[in-house]
Amino acid sequence: MKMISLLIILQIAVFTGFAQNHKPVDLRIAAPVNLATDTQQYNGYTMRLMRGMHAPQRMGSYSFNILKDNSPVAHEVRNPLLFSPREIQKKEDAYKIAQWMIDEYERTGHWRNIMPPHVARELKIETH
Repeated sequence: MKMISLLIILQIAVFTGFAQNHKPVDLRIAAPVNLATDTQQYNGYTMRLMRGMHAPQRMGSYSFNILKDNSPVAHEVRNPLLFSPREIQKKEDAYKIAQWMIDEYERTGHWRNIMPPHVARELKIETH
């Protein structure tokens, strides 16, 4: 009886070990960022993309720096999408957000680090 119980426990342990996933279900692999090609100019500012790699939940996302005359004015903007569980998932979305931030700075004189949801919808930025 002890031998049968031991075999059942061993079989359960083996099946449990093989049932585990090594990668999260919704893991997105972001395209690599090349500083030579993933930099854009807009109204005298330089937008430079970076990959979000500082924490496991940031893998597959993008962040960016905004520079003026090679000095940072907005440093490592990570998730400006208000109440969004996901961060910036596409390079195009990162550029749209950076351009919006520059336009808001030129209009108001203040750097905004949070984008309202209605602006994200207008710019067709993925938030979910």
